[in-house]
Amino acid sequence: MRALARRDADEMVPRPDFPVLGLCAPPLESAALAAFEQVNGSWTAVTLAYGAWEAAAGPYVAVTSAAADDALAAATAGVPGHRPEAELLRAIDAERNRVAATAGVEDEEPAQPPRYSQEELPAGSALICRHGTVWAARLPSPAGVNVTVTGRGLDPAEVRLEPVPDLRPLFEARNQILGRLAERRREPPVLEPAEGVAAFRALAEFTLAGHARIRAAVRAGRLVRQPANWGAMHGALWQRAVREQQRIAGVGKQAADEAVTSVINHLGHLDEEAAWFAADPRLREAAIDETLRHAVLGDEVPSLPAQRAWARYWARQLGGMPPAEPAGPAGRRSFSDGWLAAWDAWAASA
Repeated sequence: MRALARRDADEMVPRPDFPVLGLCAPPLESAALAAFEQVNGSWTAVTLAYGAWEAAAGPYVAVTSAAADDALAAATAGVPGHRPEAELLRAIDAERNRVAATAGVEDEEPAQPPRYSQEELPAGSALICRHGTVWAARLPSPAGVNVTVTGRGLDPAEVRLEPVPDLRPLFEARNQILGRLAERRREPPVLEPAEGVAAFRALAEFTLAGHARIRAAVRAGRLVRQPANWGAMHGALWQRAVREQQRIAGVGKQAADEAVTSVINHLGHLDEEAAWFAADPRLREAAIDETLRHAVLGDEVPSLPAQRAWARYWARQLGGMPPAEPAGPAGRRSFSDGWLAAWDAWAASA
């Protein structure tokens, strides 16, 4: 990580080609570069963070300076998902995800809807979104730059900004913070005991819950909210399922990992493409149960034709489509229809 931070700093410090703003007041410790974005070799956004990254209560402020894209702004003017209000709410979602990832604390969605107001701040008139303990503001900024400030544990009126002439110290601080967070995550999360099919089921339910969050976020035009320590939990659940597959099937780690990948993708595809999977809890439960028992234990389940059709489809996906088969989207859809049609036939008689 140190080497990566030095390389990033060497590339970015002479740039970007737009002003980067940072926090002037109030004085908060642990100033660091939190994130940056690049498109086609050009830096487009820089986020500087101030305060304790691991403290869920704050105070914490993140300042994002982004190069203005006038063409995009004109093309998306009036589009609901691109209005300033929606962008501020997504900034608040990102802040809640940060707390879940760094502090390991669930910042629950408030029952009350977000509140928007136009307020006079030291930097000028700003649109502010408040939602629970977090707020985000779009501030007046230098020409060609959009500035968004997100905070918790302090009031927007306390915030004052100034140009940041040198990003290198902030890169170095980022490296130190990431190292501290990595050290804290060395211990894997503690899982509820599970073996065999139950270990696969825990991973499957965790993954399907993630799919549900993605669908809800897309419908609402929000960022996907992740639970606390989501990445570590997913990794621990996945590796446990791999170990169980190794133990039960007597195969190596790579083969076991491939089996887990097939199972989780199978259920994920059902969740996306089979209407009955989401609409009928009984069928959903039976489909998950049969898929896991067949994959882990080799059981001859009622959905065996669908299981075999999926195995053929997945093998084609991994190995590429044979020249003799129809190529292109229509050909891929025909393979998909095969396993999905088999599942639909199972659902009609289950």
